[in-house]
Amino acid sequence: MRRVIHLMPYDGIGGVERAAATAEGACHSDIILERMFVFEKVRDRSGRGATFNPCTLWQAAGRLARAAPALIILSLWRSVIVGGLARLRGCRAPMVLFLHNARDAHKLDQIVTRVAARRVVAIWADSAKSLEERLSDRPDRPTRIISYLLDRPAAVRGPQPEPKPNLIFWGRLAAQKDPLRMLAIFALLHAERPDATLTVIGPNGGLEASLRADIARRGLQDSVTLTGPLPRESIGPLAAQASFYLQTSRHEGMALSVVEAMQAGLVPVITPVGEIARYTRDGHNAIWIAREGAHANADAAARIRALLDVPDAWRALRASATCALNDYPLYAEDVMAAASETLDSITRKGSDK
Repeated sequence: MRRVIHLMPYDGIGGVERAAATAEGACHSDIILERMFVFEKVRDRSGRGATFNPCTLWQAAGRLARAAPALIILSLWRSVIVGGLARLRGCRAPMVLFLHNARDAHKLDQIVTRVAARRVVAIWADSAKSLEERLSDRPDRPTRIISYLLDRPAAVRGPQPEPKPNLIFWGRLAAQKDPLRMLAIFALLHAERPDATLTVIGPNGGLEASLRADIARRGLQDSVTLTGPLPRESIGPLAAQASFYLQTSRHEGMALSVVEAMQAGLVPVITPVGEIARYTRDGHNAIWIAREGAHANADAAARIRALLDVPDAWRALRASATCALNDYPLYAEDVMAAASETLDSITRKGSDK
């Protein structure tokens, strides 16, 4: 079997890592996918100080070169740097650049991504928006959008549920997700529905302290719960107690958490950024929050209240959301098909010489 190695910085709980985990060990024809981490002992933000150690990057490049894979998939900027260093250590495997967000994290990310885009054999992305925004001057390389559907939920049977004023969010508490705006919308709902609750799941991305302070300022300590990061299997039971998924991202790629929420039977209340605007429709399977406007937050809260007052309308949106991605291939299937096609293309080009 030929090895395809998906290299990423560390085994965290983000969408990149969760998706990659579902493809670990997947086979297609004569290839098998394996994960490799630049920083093998890092699991979350608390250990990220080690990720700035250049010696670790060099050592990871050596491990990658010695693995002698048939194809390397590079996710996130630290992995791109390691891919470049692996070339200096004798690695000759073709590489694919995999984009996972519509925005560069910072200037270094911008530089290494643009340089890599001109040296890889193909460019994959989690969304069309990631390709458009990150590589507007895209080099002449094959591109592909990879489906981020991780599994297919079982058919829901039995009596239809009643909507509850319970909202949930999972993701990083970072500026990209704008959790302070999320809280502002919830506060407007809570003012009319004091029984409303909000559960916030995820690691601190720099705004946890600000969010906690705002919760206290608004007097919402009894209605908002911050759990910190949780494994995926622990999110399901909490999601089952909610009726709405609230996310106020400023920018996104695919937004895996929104996909998961829709599959879980939650009505997403979301800003239509990135690929979200392609797989959701306002009023059909989601409530879109306007990105600007003096009354945008109040309008979102009012639409949630309206659905709570008309259960059949909420159930109709819920049903549409649950099946919205039925035609998408599973992530593991799509990644392996893309890897096989990339290797086949390289073989054909080699035989034509």
